Amino acid sequence: MNAPTNTPSTPSASAKPGSADPASTKPPAKQESMRETIESIAVAFLLAFLFRAFEAEAFVIPTGSMAPTLYGRHKEATCTQCGHLITIGASEELDRDGNYLTGRLESSVCPNCRAPNSIKNAPVFRGDRILVNKFPFELREPRRWDVVVFKYPEEPKTNYIKRLVGLPNETLMIRQGDLYRAEPGGGEMKVLRKSDPNKQREIQILVHDNDFPEQPLIDQGWPRRWAAVARDDEDRFDQESAATGGAAASVEVAGWRETDEGWKAQDKQHSFELTEADSKDKQQHWLRYRHFVPTADVWRTLLKSEDGDRLNNFGSNGAATLKRPRPQLVTDFCGYNAFSSAQEFDLESHFWVGDLTLGCNVKIDKLAESSELLLELNEGVHRFRCRINPSTGEAQLLRVVWLNRNEEEEELLAKTTTVLQGVGSHRVEFANVDQRLCLWIDGRLVDFGSKAEYTLSEIENLGPQEEDLTPIGIAARGLNVEVSHLQIQRDIYYLSSHEQQSQDFSPFSSHLEEWSPCSSHQHLRHLLSNPAAWWQSYQACHHDAQFELGPDEFMMLGDNSPKSKDSRLWENDRRAQHRHAVPRSALVGKAFYIYWPHGQPFLNGGEGFAVTYHKRIEPKRMPDGSVIQEEKKEMDYPDVRFPFYPNLGRMHRIR
Repeated sequence: MNAPTNTPSTPSASAKPGSADPASTKPPAKQESMRETIESIAVAFLLAFLFRAFEAEAFVIPTGSMAPTLYGRHKEATCTQCGHLITIGASEELDRDGNYLTGRLESSVCPNCRAPNSIKNAPVFRGDRILVNKFPFELREPRRWDVVVFKYPEEPKTNYIKRLVGLPNETLMIRQGDLYRAEPGGGEMKVLRKSDPNKQREIQILVHDNDFPEQPLIDQGWPRRWAAVARDDEDRFDQESAATGGAAASVEVAGWRETDEGWKAQDKQHSFELTEADSKDKQQHWLRYRHFVPTADVWRTLLKSEDGDRLNNFGSNGAATLKRPRPQLVTDFCGYNAFSSAQEFDLESHFWVGDLTLGCNVKIDKLAESSELLLELNEGVHRFRCRINPSTGEAQLLRVVWLNRNEEEEELLAKTTTVLQGVGSHRVEFANVDQRLCLWIDGRLVDFGSKAEYTLSEIENLGPQEEDLTPIGIAARGLNVEVSHLQIQRDIYYLSSHEQQSQDFSPFSSHLEEWSPCSSHQHLRHLLSNPAAWWQSYQACHHDAQFELGPDEFMMLGDNSPKSKDSRLWENDRRAQHRHAVPRSALVGKAFYIYWPHGQPFLNGGEGFAVTYHKRIEPKRMPDGSVIQEEKKEMDYPDVRFPFYPNLGRMHRIR
């Protein structure tokens, strides 16, 4: 389900009753006081209704189609293997009318370490409660990337909430997870960037948080994702060592081998230190992220869980074992959707995502005159770098088109001065999203102007390369520096699955997936450790999605693209010319604030105490088997828990 539900509470206004003339000693007549009271109440109700009709209205989000921006009905748990918070969509447990179904959620995959976790008894919460401003579209045009409530064109009495991505008279295309718009006059397609980089920063999805490592696997020899590395002079992959699960120093990815030189890991602090301020050679030392992703099979092999039959709901991709860890491409995996119940769900993601953001804390204790800090993000044949000189605070954005590991020519895109100057501690975030480079220092966007944006031509190879198995790097020289709280996030990946419009605008259409196996090509999930083969298979069997909009028509997409029934997938019983379009008259308002996410229970091990329980509708049958009525039976499944405290961290403005 995708529709927000109205709450019974709405903002109200009050009017102050009149009072008697203070100069008069005669008390007001009782009849007159009663009339004033009635009038005051009537005015208060009138103002409340007017405010609800024209200004703001409260809604509840029932589903996860806008996760992680807005949560629908969901569960929360702490991963038993790495300790990271797990948030899982639970709207699948209910039907559209809110009745409990038979498919209770049993288990979930951690978004960080991918370990399976039991969530059967985890507390369940209703969706975010939000305020929607119903007035802004009377004063200004709707803006791209606004989160909008509108009437679902197929069922005008039903409210939906999505992100507005398409404006009137535009032609849009979804390609490899990004949105493109045709230039006026039928020109080339150009990528659509988030209007505000800070909005982009708010809606990203976790790839890995180094503060929560998969320690049980690491203790058994699984390679750490971050490591000090150096270029292998022989430029070869030690397959024999990898196959036998050799020592950490022999692990090599895309020509980068682990080394004991340079960065030193502080495992307990989950940080890395470099002490090169007094070094004479001023050599550049690299720290790189390798996307070693444990599968459910790997975890089962380690845990040998007695609940293995239940955890088998997750299936297997057959790619990895404890003896042969292999890095893979970063994909569109979304932990919010990674659950299993009585029904079966495909939890494997297999679309490559190259738009990444690196965040880390940087603490500089000492620096030499020629010191530098370098952040690098790979995407296909391109490397994007941010080089910072801590002596002057200057930051440069650079691009390298990678053709030969031994030959690099940097292209300077932009430069400016930052506050990262001298010794001290800073939070640094570097992003390559929607063909734009962004840098934040201590939460503030560094202004590089329009030069931070770049374009990719149609003839450039847009597929992944071997370097995308280790897509992020940090290098430094001439510094005593510590990096910690390393976190990687990815951009939203919009699937290009869509309903193909028939020429007569009838409701009948054909459904096209972004990628469907064809010919003799292997499934993409089996090729994630082989970028060249992955790209060949993807190119052979993929589909882009194109959408045209007319006057006063808009297009809406959910942030949780795999679980969103949005403009891509609507029916067309109304026989509209553009089945994907939302007319201007259907717009209700702009979502602007989460005023009550959910109450966080405490006591009783953090689960509180059950107040009410879920009820399941069961048929009541006669001896002959006929159903005479349906009745609700209470289950051993808590619905509301007490006591609880407000989850203040998620009360915020909606971007």
